[in-house]
Amino acid sequence: MPKIVDHEKRKQIIAETTWKLISKYGIQHATSRNIAKEAGLSQGALRHYFSKQEGLYVFALNLVKERFISRLERVNEKGLAPIEKAVAYLLEFVPTNEETRLEMEVWFAFVAYGKTQEDFDLDHVGLEKGVKDVIVFLRKEGYVLNHDPTLEEESLYAFINGMALNLYLEPSKINRDQSKKMITHYVQRMIHAN
Repeated sequence: MPKIVDHEKRKQIIAETTWKLISKYGIQHATSRNIAKEAGLSQGALRHYFSKQEGLYVFALNLVKERFISRLERVNEKGLAPIEKAVAYLLEFVPTNEETRLEMEVWFAFVAYGKTQEDFDLDHVGLEKGVKDVIVFLRKEGYVLNHDPTLEEESLYAFINGMALNLYLEPSKINRDQSKKMITHYVQRMIHAN
């Protein structure tokens, strides 16, 4: 009986192996040879799924994005009140557990890699756009924010970006509950500042 292989699952395993190598050794060591070895595949089997390393990198980055978007969709499905929803949404932008920390580490590695590789199209769902979406959502829900929407967007973006970087660099300093309190405090101040 022939062995049935779930090709999508295999590609995900290869992408996750790529993440682990990036986390452990840096992107420069996430070569086809090292990825194949770590995943328990021959290089030929790896090339069956990804003929070029760039294709593997794009798939690995897209898997990070898919998981992030999936978490945002779960927030939308919870039926939260507007402020709670905004806070829950923003909380997904910061690494609060091992899974999201790994994803952020991989994200940072690919962003840095993309800055030096002309052909590597990041085409990412950016943090900045996501933060702007929260501001737009709160305005639609009737919350009066600063009269300068660009200033509000940039301020919230800087806060979330800085928080994400701090949590990535020093994960033991702030836990998920503390992160949620900080984001809630920021959003409340933003709304009540007017």
